[in-house]
Amino acid sequence: MSSNDAGTDSEPVLSLSDVEVHFENRPGLLDFGGETQTVRAVDGVSFDLEERDVLSLVGESGCGKTTLGKTSIGLQRPTGGTVKYRGHDIWKVRDGESDADITWDEIRQSLQIIHQDPGSSLNPNRRLISILSEPLRLTGADLSRGERRERIYGLLEHVGMTPASDFADRYPHELSGGEKQRVALCRALLMNPDVILADEAISALDVSLRVEMMDLMLDLQEEFDTSYVFISHDLSNARYFTQHGDGKIGVMYLGELAEIGPAEDMVNDPHHPYTNVLRWATPDLSLREAGEPPMRKIDIPDPVNPPSGCRFHTRCPEAREACRQESPPDYQHNGQRVACFREDDDHEYWDSPELAD
Repeated sequence: MSSNDAGTDSEPVLSLSDVEVHFENRPGLLDFGGETQTVRAVDGVSFDLEERDVLSLVGESGCGKTTLGKTSIGLQRPTGGTVKYRGHDIWKVRDGESDADITWDEIRQSLQIIHQDPGSSLNPNRRLISILSEPLRLTGADLSRGERRERIYGLLEHVGMTPASDFADRYPHELSGGEKQRVALCRALLMNPDVILADEAISALDVSLRVEMMDLMLDLQEEFDTSYVFISHDLSNARYFTQHGDGKIGVMYLGELAEIGPAEDMVNDPHHPYTNVLRWATPDLSLREAGEPPMRKIDIPDPVNPPSGCRFHTRCPEAREACRQESPPDYQHNGQRVACFREDDDHEYWDSPELAD
């Protein structure tokens, strides 16, 4: 499923096609005779990310959104499909099987990440000036020590860490959670990236700081021409970030994209039953109706043995026998793309019996 329904004439910054990431879950030492099982973390996902684009991935824990995000920036090798950066298959470049005039190091510099817990990625034994100097040395920029310091000071000031000279001499443990997140953002931006994966980057912040951090990221996007893959379990955060970034929300379920489209359409007019579940379960949207959740079962199926047909059919209140038998293709609905038979008025879904609870 693509995040660009209209398409563009230029090459996408990132293009994922039928990407799969399957993990082998081997039995433990005490599990004699146990069989190796395959976890289908990501299963046949496609999307394009354009210049200065925003794609927010949402879904329940374990749906595969973080694995997909890391695969999109080259931190996880896919077991199927392709990941392309500006038209170049990044793993062919990595393996020396491409004649592209770009190196793996250049691709990795262009695809950066901000972790959920920035403190774990900041060396506690180094001052910020040393931590932030490293990206400038890695990019090979011909800068003197003074020029590096000046650039770092300027970026620290830009993200609200003033006076910069004071913050630059601090250690990570001397910073608040919000300040650590700003340092992580600075470090990513110093690489001049084309794409930043923000993996639950605001979930550990106080509610009062989340909007401030999202606004800062979007302001810097304008200046640095950066695209974002924004991962969140909170639909309200994804809505805010995506709406203000003029991007799209992708809803993931058991390794697949169930629906993708503009933020307001996804929130106010969801077409996949699972998107409606996420909307119902997000009180901050002020759209929650009284009563039971709009699904038949609460428990998430095992990704090792996902349901046949539509993977959501075991929980879906709209499921029919056809949903058990066949996996739905992607249907276009204005700016949204939906993997649900209900989008096809002529599908046999409408004549098949409803599934019993």
